[in-house]
Amino acid sequence: MNVKDLLTVKTGELLAKTDELREANESLYVANKEIRKKIEELKNAKNDLTEAERDLLVANDKVMETNERFALTNKELAKVSKDLVAVQEEIKQMVIKQKEFVDIAAHELRTPIQALSGNFELIETDIPSLLHNSVEGKEATLKEFENLVKDKPRLEQFTKRLISSYKNSQRLEKLVNDILVTSRIENNKLQLHKEPFNLNEKIQNVINDVLTKVRVASLHTNSLNPIDIVFEPQNDPVIVYADKIKIFEVLSNLMNNAIKFSNGESITISAIKSQNNDDKTNHENFDEVEYRKSDKENERDNELVIVSIKDKGKGIDDEILPRLFDKFVTKSEKGIGLGLYISKNIVEAHGGSIWAQNNENEKGATVSFSLPLGTNMPYDTSLGSLYP
Repeated sequence: MNVKDLLTVKTGELLAKTDELREANESLYVANKEIRKKIEELKNAKNDLTEAERDLLVANDKVMETNERFALTNKELAKVSKDLVAVQEEIKQMVIKQKEFVDIAAHELRTPIQALSGNFELIETDIPSLLHNSVEGKEATLKEFENLVKDKPRLEQFTKRLISSYKNSQRLEKLVNDILVTSRIENNKLQLHKEPFNLNEKIQNVINDVLTKVRVASLHTNSLNPIDIVFEPQNDPVIVYADKIKIFEVLSNLMNNAIKFSNGESITISAIKSQNNDDKTNHENFDEVEYRKSDKENERDNELVIVSIKDKGKGIDDEILPRLFDKFVTKSEKGIGLGLYISKNIVEAHGGSIWAQNNENEKGATVSFSLPLGTNMPYDTSLGSLYP
């Protein structure tokens, strides 16, 4: 084989190898294209997976937020449920107290009514024509009275019945008044009609009124032991701007309470001017005092008067001392425990305070209350007194 033929063969082989290489290259190109396609598909799949993961995270956040709201709602529901239970318990206690009040009030009202009814029946027996509204009836009544006066034992019984009727009518009037005032207090309808007056004079008037009733009661019970009420007012008048009638009621309640538990011992009353921020210093044993302060903080530095009623009885029971001024609190066989509750609300409505303590190193107890003085009222020097 010559060189030309050998070159031709080798050229053919080279062309054949070139074709094979081209085919292999084309196959590689196709494979690369497929690989790129697969890589793109993988990229797209990864992107899709990442988006799904993000959606899943967002959904998870929403679920957690919903769970937190649900937990908060449950907490609020638990609080509402707890409050509802407390309200139900409060309503239950109110119903119990209301029933207790109705029962006690009905019993206390029934007692004087029955006594009055019985007394009037007996009085009608002594004077049968007393209720006959006619000329003949009046003439018969005069004759029956004349006969009654001549019969000393009958006259004495008749007098006792009249006294008993008077006492029970007074008791009935007080019970009804206490119930009405308590209703006004509970409904925030307690109204004050203020005017300036000398508290010393009012205290003396209450003392006279209380002693008159005590004397009438002593006639009924044949008691010969008068109550000694000691009141030594300061020389200067104590002018307060307050409701006369309601302050009279407070003083009367406190004095009658002191008499009720004094066992015939003397009662001492004082009215001393002080400062609102110094009133605690006037009581040596103040740590044991059940002290009820009003919310009138703007009157803290104003001058005030402290009225104290001190008795020498058995003192205040330790069981009721912390709630002495609450409704229906009493250790007495008579009354429904409204007097001190009413007194507390009247005093605090005037911007004052009321408290109580057992006397230190001696028998009895002292109940005190404070009232702001009428220092903010216009002063008429020509009259020498305060005026509205």
